[in-house]
Formats: sequence, structure tokens, C-alpha cells
Amino acid sequence: MNKDNTYYFIVNGNAGAGRKKNIWKYVLKPELIRRGVHYHEYECSYPGHATKIAGQLMIEHAGELILVVVGGDGTFNEVLNGISDYTRVILGYIPAGSANDLGYSLGISADPLRALKRILDGGRIYEMDLGKTTFHQDRTSRYFAISSGIGLDAEACRHAGGRLKAVLNRIHLGKLIYMINTVRLVLSYPTTDGKLVFMNERGQLTERRVHRLFFVAGMNQPFEGGHLPMASGAKSNDGKLSFAMAYDLTNVKALFSLAFLALNMHERIPGYEVVDARACHMMLKDNLEVHTDGETFGGKWDITIECLPKKLQILL
Repeated sequence: MNKDNTYYFIVNGNAGAGRKKNIWKYVLKPELIRRGVHYHEYECSYPGHATKIAGQLMIEHAGELILVVVGGDGTFNEVLNGISDYTRVILGYIPAGSANDLGYSLGISADPLRALKRILDGGRIYEMDLGKTTFHQDRTSRYFAISSGIGLDAEACRHAGGRLKAVLNRIHLGKLIYMINTVRLVLSYPTTDGKLVFMNERGQLTERRVHRLFFVAGMNQPFEGGHLPMASGAKSNDGKLSFAMAYDLTNVKALFSLAFLALNMHERIPGYEVVDARACHMMLKDNLEVHTDGETFGGKWDITIECLPKKLQILL
């Protein structure tokens, strides 16, 4: 697939709280050796390291690269934000985290050996949309593959670490931490008011005023937060995002609405809406937490979440 048939593996052995740290050493690497595959491995050792590795590889290699990420959704996100030219990168993904929403949405096998074999055997190139979140206050931006949101879903991500997640990971229930945190936070969550400006594929704008806003999540995939179906109709190759939002609810009603959301019964949730659009500019009365693919960035009030159509080449 590239001129020298070299695969560059970016491996996070601490993904999933380290529960799957032996996957690379005892499962994937022996298969590469058995097949005589030409590869290089790069181990992540601290938060943000995958971004640095990907950026350095882009500098060192002028041609096409096959980058294979072994880790969780956060590791994949870090790699995305280290790539300077998406046109010359083909991405492979071997899910090894807690939630693995990206792999689940794309139909990538949860069995690491099967996922590797699919990559090595060629698979197919899937042209996937890329999400971008711009923080207007400091004029910075982040890219995402799964989702980006402001409000309650981001707040749940911010509380996703710690001892409870480690315990759940040990019993293979790590993906539940996001729902548990959401339920715990929703009764006391401080909602806000704001203005949302949606832009469709033709550049036309639609303004929406919202009150008691809990969250807005721009979904590139149907699931986030451990396979929670935030926007079951979202497609990652249609040139738009599905913006899931909850507003005009009391905290108690929002709590009961979570049950319908978990059961994928969105049409029965009052105050829950999904709007398909190319972009959404959010201007809120108060700061709310923001996340991209589960990685949080503190309180913001003025952000834009947009879709960059078919920017990524994913080997499936």
C-alpha cells in the first residue's frame, strides 16, 4: 500500500487502564514476525505522546504512511491531532481501550488479532469524515473521529478516570463509567441558555435559541461514552454531523430521559433533538466543559463544531 510496505504502529500499553497492555507483546507482535512484515513500533509513555509521535513521523517521511493505532479512542484522537497532511496517511485501528466506540461504530473486530489480520490482508479504504472543534476564545482547534460536545456529556468524560474506572476495567465493564457519571451528575448539573447557529451543506444558516441546555454533541459516529446511541442515524461519510442536544428539561426529567436514550428510544425523549448539519456555532451564556473524543479541555462558551468531509483514509 506504500512504496516500502512498512507499517508504523503507535502503541498505548496503558489504554484501558493497562488491562490490555500485553496485547502488543504477546498477540500482535508475534503475528507480525510470523508474517515477516516490515514494521516500526512506537510506545506511548505519557498523555499527548501519540500526537508527538505522529507529528514526528510526518516530518521524517515525505511519502505515504500507514499508521496503525493500538489503543483506545483517546489514543486514536491524539494521533489524528499529530497528522499534518491527511492526504498521505492511511490509518489502521486496533481497539484496545475501555469504550472503543470508534471500533464499534466502524465494525472493527474487538479481537485484536482479527483486527490486525484485516489490516495486513488489505481490507478496504474507507473515506471517513473528520470533525473539527474550534475554540474561538483562544483561536485553537482540535480534530475528532467520534464526537465533540459541550455540556453534560463532556462533564461525564472529565470524571471518567479514577478508581471506579479501574475497577470496572478489571471486570470488563469499563465502558459503563460514562453512563454512571452522567447519572451521578445530571441531578445537580447547571444548565445554561444560548444561541446555536447551524449551517447546512449549501452554506445556509439556521439560528436556534435554547434554554436550560444540558449539552450539544456533534456526532460523527452513532455512539459515544461506551456505546451510548447519541445519534443512531449518524453516518461518518455523509459530509455532515448529527448534532444531538438536550434542553428545556428539569434535572429530574433529564435523569429519566437517560433510560430512553440508553434504549435508543430518542423519539420518546422530550427536549432531546438531533439536527444534521455541516457545522454548528454555539454561543452560550455560561462556560460549559468541552470534549473531543472524550478528551476534555475545560469550560468554554463560544465554539464551532464542524465536519470536514472525507478527510480520513481508514483501513477496514
